[in-house]
Amino acid sequence: MKEIKILSVGNSFSDDTMWCLPQVARAFGVENIKLGNLYVGGCSIRQHHAHITGDLPVYAYRRNTGGDYWVTVSGWRISEAIASGDWDVISIQHGTGDGSYYTDPVYYEKLGALVAEVKRQAGDRTKIAFNMTWVGEPDRKHHEIEAFGGDQMEIYRRICALTRELILPMEGIDMVSPTGTAIQNARTMVSERLTRDGYHLDKVFGRYVAALTFFCALTGASADGARVPDGITPEAWSRAVAAAKHAISNPFNVT
Repeated sequence: MKEIKILSVGNSFSDDTMWCLPQVARAFGVENIKLGNLYVGGCSIRQHHAHITGDLPVYAYRRNTGGDYWVTVSGWRISEAIASGDWDVISIQHGTGDGSYYTDPVYYEKLGALVAEVKRQAGDRTKIAFNMTWVGEPDRKHHEIEAFGGDQMEIYRRICALTRELILPMEGIDMVSPTGTAIQNARTMVSERLTRDGYHLDKVFGRYVAALTFFCALTGASADGARVPDGITPEAWSRAVAAAKHAISNPFNVT
């Protein structure tokens, strides 16, 4: 492929997912790259919905056109970011900064309306994706992890069930990136943690796994079709490819 244009309506987890995306795209030979991430820390589905219906200028808008650095401008609206590019894909990310849970359908009740409004503004050509996030470490101080007694796999299973049964069949959602499954897969291959603070991904391997999975899920590319990018060892690259490939072929089970 020669070009990608991807916008994320997200939070710090979409930051983690997209941070290495320019390097991943270049490694696949993409020549024209346009990426955007609308960031509000911890932003949940219901908050995104309130922001788009109120047309509120509350996002930090991170932009990248293929380089190693992102440029951030504050005070953006979702409508402005959508209008700023003829996007191939717009991804939506759920966060729990307002006390929401990843595992409870009630916190996704505004997702259908959010998707419909994003689609209306973006046009029929743009595909809508949902980015399934990962589970934090068992000892992370987070209300949902504590509610499940630190049972990481139980939270993961519930996220998978909700994504499979509620989100994937939802009208207007064209694809799901199984980013959380890829991270869980990667955890079976390394002894060290994949997070830098118990929840956000480490800045090298964890972020690379997320970006590789996201890219392949949204474009249909095979994870092993890219060269090894700078900053990633061949061994780490091989593990990341395995984690991403298995997640895409089996998105709701750790393999």
